Amino acid sequence: MGMVDITDDFQAALNEAEREKGIKSGIITGFTTGGVAGLTIMEYDLGLVEHDLKGALDKISPYTSEDGQLIHYMHHDSWNDDNGSGHIKAALLSPSVTIPFIENKMTLGPWQNLLLVECDTRDRVREVVFQVMGE
Repeated sequence: MGMVDITDDFQAALNEAEREKGIKSGIITGFTTGGVAGLTIMEYDLGLVEHDLKGALDKISPYTSEDGQLIHYMHHDSWNDDNGSGHIKAALLSPSVTIPFIENKMTLGPWQNLLLVECDTRDRVREVVFQVMGE
């Protein structure tokens, strides 16, 4: 499980919307097209990113048991894979996040970053689709 700060990607989408359409205030939505990934708003702190969020989600939907054995999820039988726990983690997050913006600036607090959270059991390339609505 890994996390990438994509706050700058959201801002780039806003900059493009302002440049191409003149949109300065409204809402921006980011949506990840991956079924085993999610978006969230959280402080990008190494302790949170590298340990705490993964630890919390692993308590709810562990990949392996305490003795290191793969935990069985019915999804494994359906698709002959091992990422059932990742699908549960992604469902607990969200595939999208929406933020208001004013004068091309997102209304995030000082400790809020936009994160793409990869929950699959192997590395993936993810796409985030942005939609900007406003005036």
